[in-house]
Amino acid sequence: MGGVAHTDIAAYVLGVLDETESAVFEAHLLDCPHCQLDLLEFSDLPEILAEVAKYWPDPPIPQPRPLGGMFDELARQRRRRRLLTRIATVAAVLLILAGPLITIALLPSGSAPTAAPAPVAASTPVSSAPGTASMFAGGETGKSLQAQVIVQPTAWGSNVDLVLGGATGPKTCLLVAVPWAGAEQIVSSWTVPGAGAPDPLRISGGTGLAPAEIARFEIRTPDGELLATIPR
Repeated sequence: MGGVAHTDIAAYVLGVLDETESAVFEAHLLDCPHCQLDLLEFSDLPEILAEVAKYWPDPPIPQPRPLGGMFDELARQRRRRRLLTRIATVAAVLLILAGPLITIALLPSGSAPTAAPAPVAASTPVSSAPGTASMFAGGETGKSLQAQVIVQPTAWGSNVDLVLGGATGPKTCLLVAVPWAGAEQIVSSWTVPGAGAPDPLRISGGTGLAPAEIARFEIRTPDGELLATIPR
């Protein structure tokens, strides 16, 4: 061959080119996107020809070859495989980078990409990671009582801290943990004085329930009157 041409690609894939011609073509291949794409298309050609060869008569037994020639052929094959790998990697990177640009180009003029809808939260309990606090907040419907509960997991259950605003007394109250399943547990009890009570009140307690087992908290009086519900 007098020079490198785009049609050399098939000869290169089939290993017809000699060492000098292969080196010249490989140098051309690194800077020629057209030949790079053709090389990817022709890369399966040796396997196809090998499949066809199964139905052809066996070729004559080749004459013994010098070891030097065998080593040169192996070196050419390894170099060709490395080059194929490099080109395939470059092509894959280009496709990845071009993907978002192609998507944007296909959108109608003036339109913007639409975000996928956010998943709807399920109404099942969510497990708390060890050491991670969970927060509950709520209050009394139509009145000024507001409550916030912070639950910290422990080895034996949960530490519970209640911040209660707008409470008036005198009144005795209970903080009750209501689980998703099973028996309720009283976390703490306190008495709101008739006058001079701090606002908000801060009460601490504990429960044998893990944070993920608790569906809600309720503030009640000892006789069962519900004062506030504090959901997740």
